Amino acid sequence: MTPLKLKLCLCACVLGATLWPRSVCAYLGSFEEQDGYRIPLDGQILSASLAGDAQFYLNNIEANGYTGVVPLGTYPNSLGDTSHGADLSRYNAGQYGTANGGPGGTAADIADNSGLWQALAGGRLNEDADAPYYYGSNFTRDYVQAYRYPGARSGANVLNFLASETSLSYAYTLDSRDFNGMTPGASDGQLIQMAFWLCPSDWDDDDLDNIMSISLRDAMGQTVFQVGYTGDNMLQYQTPGSGTWETTSHRMGTLGWSELLVILDTVNNTAGIAVRAYDDNTLTLGDQAYVLSNQSLGLTVDALTGLQWDLRGGPLNNGAASFKNYFDDFSFTLSPVVVPEPGSLLLTLLASLMVIKRRRNSSV
Repeated sequence: MTPLKLKLCLCACVLGATLWPRSVCAYLGSFEEQDGYRIPLDGQILSASLAGDAQFYLNNIEANGYTGVVPLGTYPNSLGDTSHGADLSRYNAGQYGTANGGPGGTAADIADNSGLWQALAGGRLNEDADAPYYYGSNFTRDYVQAYRYPGARSGANVLNFLASETSLSYAYTLDSRDFNGMTPGASDGQLIQMAFWLCPSDWDDDDLDNIMSISLRDAMGQTVFQVGYTGDNMLQYQTPGSGTWETTSHRMGTLGWSELLVILDTVNNTAGIAVRAYDDNTLTLGDQAYVLSNQSLGLTVDALTGLQWDLRGGPLNNGAASFKNYFDDFSFTLSPVVVPEPGSLLLTLLASLMVIKRRRNSSV
């Protein structure tokens, strides 16, 4: 085995050994009440009622922090919602609950965009003139919310993105609860594995371009890697500076949940992807497939501190509509990247060269 092949083998072994971590869910978690996401249950909010929230949605006045009309599904329970939570940028989403060592407590009304979730464009910031209702076949709703869904991967809730009239962009700031106690700012020098489940939509199948993306952002504000999918649900990725989405051969079904693992090496500045895609034809979850291994990112990666979610809406190709996009069961696993000491690295190289020399001599 040549040194190059040995290196590739070792890289593959490291990737294989780290696949499919089973960590306890944290602030992103499963979007349940215990994870810090405000969901009505049988017509009742488990956490405290948010009077300020009701004012925000009911009155179109600046004093109540109003920035856009939102759909009925994002109304607090006091205004009739019985199934879905408020927009994530409006309350302390992910900052309460008991899961993964959480502080407990309840939901609370906060200043707009002052929590872990921030609306950057579209979504709640979009002025939906016809919201909160549907008008005929015209979709007039745009939001990001914790959403009660009977087909959730686990529990009763999912994260739901909908961008009908315009594209949306939301940022999420990672917390130490996501990283099982480690402060995200200290994650430089770590191998970071982010595993999650997703269930895309059939509504936008006629659009073959990128529809949905998750960007990994570091402490320097860089987008260090992106994963996403096309309107017809083909898995994609993009490396920094390329400006081009690479479309893979893996299609993620809409009738079940697919699992995606993104691996970020903050020492060697590489990324990898593995996927288990749900097959709508056989109604089964496929075996894990290595999509990308040790892909050079072409920049120096700092600590991973945030994610950015972008969903393309508005007029899509061939009249497609950007409708439901579900996510569930996020988990993160971090482990130090072991860099060999210079002396041990030299010994390894010399040993490899001696093996090669012996093989050559024996073949003479």
